[in-house]
Amino acid sequence: MEIAERSRARVQERLARLEQEFGSTPVDQTTFSVGGEAYQRAVERSREGQVDVHAFVHNESGDVLLSDADGSWEIPKGQTRGAERPAAAVERVVTETAGVACTIRDAVRATICGVRNETDPDAETVYRLSIVFDAEINSAKLDSDAAETADDVDASIRWDDASDVAVAELV
Repeated sequence: MEIAERSRARVQERLARLEQEFGSTPVDQTTFSVGGEAYQRAVERSREGQVDVHAFVHNESGDVLLSDADGSWEIPKGQTRGAERPAAAVERVVTETAGVACTIRDAVRATICGVRNETDPDAETVYRLSIVFDAEINSAKLDSDAAETADDVDASIRWDDASDVAVAELV
């Protein structure tokens, strides 16, 4: 029970920090099975304390930022690094993937993900945390590095109407 207990404790600790920073955030839980390699990645990410972060970034018109991820359009997403706060991670991810700075408005949803190993039914469930943030573009925070990054990624981002059903399904 070591992996399950430790990973659940890490998730609970991160949820407590999230509540301190943003107040009450809706939390749901899901469990799914993955192949052996993906399961091992989940174990390693759990040991490292990584949290999955997603950014629902709005521009001045209310449109939502999407980035090209191997031919499909997604909201920016990534993981925390080391002791990085999830909100700081999502700001970093948005700058890296889209070349724009953003300001976090709120944490809109957290999901506790129970990851099972489909090739080894006796393997313990590993718990991971995934957080969706609501943010707005902040052009005042763009620095020269971010501006250079923006030139490189312009072709791989787009802004879509937030009321579009397809955009709503991304979060």
